[in-house]
Amino acid sequence: MTSRTSLLALSLLLPFAACASEPDVADADTAVVVPSETVTTPDPMTTDTTMMTDGTMAPEVTAQGTVDAVTNAGGLTALSVPAANDNIDGWIAQLEGNPDFAPVVTDLRTLKTQLAASPIDGAAVGATLQSLGSATTGAAGGDSALETLGSTLTSAGNQLAGGM
Repeated sequence: MTSRTSLLALSLLLPFAACASEPDVADADTAVVVPSETVTTPDPMTTDTTMMTDGTMAPEVTAQGTVDAVTNAGGLTALSVPAANDNIDGWIAQLEGNPDFAPVVTDLRTLKTQLAASPIDGAAVGATLQSLGSATTGAAGGDSALETLGSTLTSAGNQLAGGM
């Protein structure tokens, strides 16, 4: 019986004996890995991303970013449809859920649908842009970028709608 007890005691102590010969964690040589920083040039129309209701990421847009993108494209009607859609998605994501902006979100969804049509109905797009321009200018509250965006939308809407 004593041999079994001795074997049991030895089997219980063996793991502790093995640990005693291991170096202390504080003595271990550790290396710190710092990831390199990637520098990217941001799209002037976007600043961040926002989750859309369909689970996709939409760009978070700013008034100044939108104005810059329109200017760089050579005007609102020169902006590509994919770039316009990205911008529209960003504005919808940013404004959705705020009851004060429900009419603007409706107009943005209408505009996105109009831009997907073939052929695009310029007069209908113009009317939607006029509405968006008016709402944007009305919400500007002295913000020069929003005022510029509102007047840009209204001007392009007037041109497309036949100079109203």
